[in-house]
Amino acid sequence: SGINAEYGKQWYQRRVRASAADKESRKEEKKGSERKSGSGGLEEGAYWLDEKRMRRIQVRQFKGKPLIDIRELYMGPKGPAPGKKGISLSVTEWRELCDLMENIDEEIQKIT
Repeated sequence: SGINAEYGKQWYQRRVRASAADKESRKEEKKGSERKSGSGGLEEGAYWLDEKRMRRIQVRQFKGKPLIDIRELYMGPKGPAPGKKGISLSVTEWRELCDLMENIDEEIQKIT
């Protein structure tokens, strides 16, 4: 059970509003919002998995190929930024993982 996307958006918006001194930086970020990734915030196609541990899942493109990126974020100078801890799955790998969900749930039930 993860945090829904709406709650994650609200959390992020509160974080951005919290720093009045960073107002000019936010304007620059809005101008540069055409960047593919790097800001680490909740962009289009991104959802919070765990707000407290700053874990995010995002559908994005890399070299023209779609990826499902599951990543921990850290608080950078301009807000949440993607960290090294994470994995990017191809669409094929994502679908294979989804097909295994029932089996994984059964294994979890065995040990809990």
